[in-house]
Amino acid sequence: MRVLLVAGLDLSLPGGVETHLRELTRELLERGHGVSVYGRWSRREAGPPPPLVERVDPARYDVVHHHGGRWDRSWDAGDRYLRTFHFSVAGKMSVYLRLGRVRTLLNPGNHRALAEERASLRRGSRYIAVAKGVRDELVRFHGAARDAFVVIPNGTRFAAPRVGRAEWRRRHGIGPETPVVLTIGREDYVKGLDLFERAWRMPGARPPGALWVQAGGARPRRDTARIVTGAISPDDVNEWIHAADLGAFPSYYEGCALALTDMLAGGLYVLSHAVGAAPDQIRPGENGEFVPRRAEAWAAALSRRFADTPRPTSLPSAEIYGWPAIAARVERVYERLASASG
Repeated sequence: MRVLLVAGLDLSLPGGVETHLRELTRELLERGHGVSVYGRWSRREAGPPPPLVERVDPARYDVVHHHGGRWDRSWDAGDRYLRTFHFSVAGKMSVYLRLGRVRTLLNPGNHRALAEERASLRRGSRYIAVAKGVRDELVRFHGAARDAFVVIPNGTRFAAPRVGRAEWRRRHGIGPETPVVLTIGREDYVKGLDLFERAWRMPGARPPGALWVQAGGARPRRDTARIVTGAISPDDVNEWIHAADLGAFPSYYEGCALALTDMLAGGLYVLSHAVGAAPDQIRPGENGEFVPRRAEAWAAALSRRFADTPRPTSLPSAEIYGWPAIAARVERVYERLASASG
């Protein structure tokens, strides 16, 4: 099957949608499909790029799979068009407004993205949502047909660490008994790091010597209670997952964040807001728990879990969340779409 993945992103970057496209491309190629990607690849150190194209010519493909971003009106894919929604613009804007960020309404880019989201739901007849919550937001805000959606989450590699907990900690000057909590993500308001930082500074939130590792950030830095790694490879993120004792996912809004899935797959007990796919993946008391959006609640949850950090008894399954399984489910959607389009 000939497939065009459309995103217009720099796929060499470490973002969630970028990772999704890289992994999906690799798996579809291994399954024998002819895959092209409309996007960019700027970082040579990220490895060889996927098969890139410079223009969108829907007539050359059996499926044109749109992953967000600009869609030119001249790209008439007809009934070969498929859209994956990695989040809902309308849902995200609603959350921001409830949090008092009125300037959300003043950003023209938000309104353009909202118009594109609405147009996407008129452009095709079949859609993929990366979480039930994303599907429900699109139904609620746009009146989309619920039965037109297939929910297929982001995947994870379930990779064992190359270095391992003890050696990784030693390399970074962290003692074997030091309590470590891990967050993953860039320094962006939506990631909730401001809320987590307020909780981290509260008296009693953490035992003496505890360390917060932020995998990501604009630049590396370190003090006595926090390490910010700066941009690092997925393999290094995986090392931090296996070196930590507790995961934290304080995002105000998400679709189906790779960070959460990766932490759960790596065996971390995760404190999280009930956003995106978290309600689909977290079983409270088994592999994580939900925390109200208040610094005091986060401080109390940290204190409780540092005192008694359970090892998860319920982990994501590779049969559901492994990238081969994700690609197989997407492939079935392609087959139904191609069959319906003749």
